[in-house]
Amino acid sequence: MPLAFPLTFALPSELTSPITVDGRLWPLLVVKLGRGGTMQDLEAYLAERSTYLARGEPHVCIVDAREVHMPPACLRQRYTDWLREHEAPLRRWTLGTAYIAQTPAVQMMVSVMRHFARVATPFVVTATLPPAAAWAAERFQEVGLTQAATRIRAQYAVPAS
Repeated sequence: MPLAFPLTFALPSELTSPITVDGRLWPLLVVKLGRGGTMQDLEAYLAERSTYLARGEPHVCIVDAREVHMPPACLRQRYTDWLREHEAPLRRWTLGTAYIAQTPAVQMMVSVMRHFARVATPFVVTATLPPAAAWAAERFQEVGLTQAATRIRAQYAVPAS
């Protein structure tokens, strides 16, 4: 009896979401935002982010938005709403968020969204990954999570300060 395998043809961009969440270095959560995200993609990300938040553990989040230009107002508003809706657990469990954005417009957008959401957790906006990772490691170090800080520094080859 011959074996049959289903064949599908898709471009790589059709197989993956423009938003990825990587928790392999927990308590560091690394989020990568790609171009062309939809409301459905954002909702899937927010649901996954909520599950990490529900762990009730201190963590730092790096949001890599280098590929983002200016998302539509509806996506910015939904993200701002989610920040407001989760204000208490974000304040309690998020040690900080490092946003990586290369354009001044996106850097300003991050600050404005956080301002309107009234998010009181520490954050930084950098243009590249190394300073974001160094900042994340410092956040861990400050609260006594030395192993996490050491692991992040080793993973991203950033020196201790």
